[in-house]
Amino acid sequence: MIATRMRKVREVRGWKQSAVADSMKITQQAYSFLEQGHGSPRIDTLKRFCEVMKIEISFLLAYDVPVTEESIDKYGTKGFADLIAEHKRLEQKLEFFNYLIKTNNSDNQPMVIAAGQ
Repeated sequence: MIATRMRKVREVRGWKQSAVADSMKITQQAYSFLEQGHGSPRIDTLKRFCEVMKIEISFLLAYDVPVTEESIDKYGTKGFADLIAEHKRLEQKLEFFNYLIKTNNSDNQPMVIAAGQ
C-alpha cells in the first residue's frame, strides 16, 4: 500500500523515478524496488521521500485519503493530529447530514437540496 501511494504521489507531482532517486540519494533501482513493494522501507527512507515530495509522512500513511493533486494540496502538508481532526469534523458533518435526511424525509421521497442551502 505504501508503495502504491509513493508511486501515485510521484506521478501527481510529475517526477520521474530517477529524479526522485537522485533527490533521495539512492539508486534508481533501489527507488524502483520501493515503488514495486519489495521489502519494507525503513522509516528514514520514507521521511526522505516525504521531504523530497514536500508531504508529511502522515499523508503517505493515510490510506483512506486518495492521492490526487487536490488531496495533496489540501492534506499533504498536514500533520497527523490535523488529519485526525479533519477526519472527525467530516464524520460529524456526515452524521448530521444523514440525520437531516432521515428526519426530513420520513415519506421516503427523494430529497432535493437547492444550491446555497
